[in-house]
Amino acid sequence: MNESLITSPSSRPTGLERFLDEPSLLGKTGRLGLLNHPAGVTRDLVPAAVALLQKGIRLERLFGPEHGVDGSGQAGEAPEMAADPLTGLPAHSLYEKTPDELAGLIAQVDTLLVDLQDVGLRYYTFVSTLVQVLGAARQRGVRVVVLDRPNPLGFAVSGPILQPAYRSFVGMLELPLRHGLTLGECARYVDPNVEVIPCDPQAAFGSEALPWVPPSPNLPSLENLWLYTGVALVEASAASEGRGTALPFGLVGAPGLDAARLARRLNELGLPGVRFRPTFFTPYFSKHQGQRCAGVQVHRVGPPTDLLAVGLALLGALAEQGVAINPDWLQKLLGIPFTPDLLEPEQTLAHTHRWAAGARAYAQAQLQTCWLYPRPGLSAFR
Repeated sequence: MNESLITSPSSRPTGLERFLDEPSLLGKTGRLGLLNHPAGVTRDLVPAAVALLQKGIRLERLFGPEHGVDGSGQAGEAPEMAADPLTGLPAHSLYEKTPDELAGLIAQVDTLLVDLQDVGLRYYTFVSTLVQVLGAARQRGVRVVVLDRPNPLGFAVSGPILQPAYRSFVGMLELPLRHGLTLGECARYVDPNVEVIPCDPQAAFGSEALPWVPPSPNLPSLENLWLYTGVALVEASAASEGRGTALPFGLVGAPGLDAARLARRLNELGLPGVRFRPTFFTPYFSKHQGQRCAGVQVHRVGPPTDLLAVGLALLGALAEQGVAINPDWLQKLLGIPFTPDLLEPEQTLAHTHRWAAGARAYAQAQLQTCWLYPRPGLSAFR
């Protein structure tokens, strides 16, 4: 491994900007490709491919994950395009490709740069695409270099650890659900010898630091990401999780529910940091498209907390009103077997506290070998 690629990132917040400052880091690259999406930008909001070309770094072609190179696809989509509209470079989606198809695509380059803004959650599919790319690269002899970016959820860990029997595209690695790793560290978990150009893991997202560019259409803000950490579990039900509204993962409901009773049931649980307000909404796409839904809005009323408890409580309270639950999908999202007590709202904090303790112990025992950055006080939510 080239040790120069894992030294201190200094004041440069992303691996992309460090590489732009020091293109010689990679040495000879041969045909160079880039796996990227719209959130892969500089601090000045210049897209990675454009910034690299402006620096005189020749790119042969671009590749994209779920949602596509241009980010225009919704959940489960990755529109194909002949060329990237910003650079004119050939563009290819790697999402939902067979192993042979994916290997054939990346074999068109000798070195593949990976610059994706991950969100630090196991069920977000960018890590799964990275795992597939690393496997295909070994098969075809393609060099992979990850341009690292900070994890917007930080180093804290929580949630259950994936059991191998429940591995899927929404969970390929045996990690806690909130894993506390950067994408480069996830790559090192898969292949300890992968090359990573480091980031500043403590760089903050916001107007005066790293701009937040939605990594996918339903995460337009950091508040949506905070909600997504738990409310995404509602995907394992017939209820809407707010996709197709102005508040994805902030609204939850379905036609015919008693919104006031749902909000009252959830507020009685006393979950820390959140309150629930009865509300009504009509999704313009996704579940219950064009139908009036009754449900709740999730409001933050205190410091960030472990939103997995909120997701479980929502599922349980929805089930009490007759909303169908998909145990198989819930198993895949959580990475553990479904048991009926997961849908008992009074048990949610017990589950999440137990998972958080296990996640912290697992991270300290099993993940330190892939850490690129010091964890002065690795913590799990209490």
